[in-house]
Amino acid sequence: MLTGNLEYLISSLPNLTFSDSESVQHEVSGLFNKYAFNTKDTKDLVAILDEEASKYLSSTAIERFKSVKLNNIHSKSFQNSATEVISDFSKFMFALKSELKTVRLQRKTEESIGKSNYELLGDLPKNPLQAEEYLLNIQWQKLEALSFGHYADFSALVLYKLKLEVLLRWWQFDAEIGFKVFQQSLRVA
Repeated sequence: MLTGNLEYLISSLPNLTFSDSESVQHEVSGLFNKYAFNTKDTKDLVAILDEEASKYLSSTAIERFKSVKLNNIHSKSFQNSATEVISDFSKFMFALKSELKTVRLQRKTEESIGKSNYELLGDLPKNPLQAEEYLLNIQWQKLEALSFGHYADFSALVLYKLKLEVLLRWWQFDAEIGFKVFQQSLRVA
């Protein structure tokens, strides 16, 4: 992508759907690697998106864009962002993490009896892998809701990046590796 504007960038990005199928993963990573002219080495897809976006954004906007990450979106600085979708998602993630902390403490101390429905979490599965997938789905749904009305602006690009990060997190899950890590943690404790 050598010429164009932000609208062109957004419309040329691969379509993201909440799916962990190998075909979707291959399609998305293949297109991003084509953008980076990288056919042999697999490069971080978010880094490729950051590089592509830097061609179309001002230096101030690209710095803001690069700073937005799923792992830090809940911080106060993002909650107070002038970009409404960043602020809204940041507040949502802060509330979700707070509620999740409460659920985990209740489960650890066995205070909760039976099923509990929480405002954001609903009925969180007890299986750790299923719980993580459930949490990612909740985040995806919120990002989808925030996407309404944003199709080719800075907010749309930020939402796309966060959706990509949700998918990348989900795609890295491996039940066998997770089980081995779980077993090792039991031996250490």
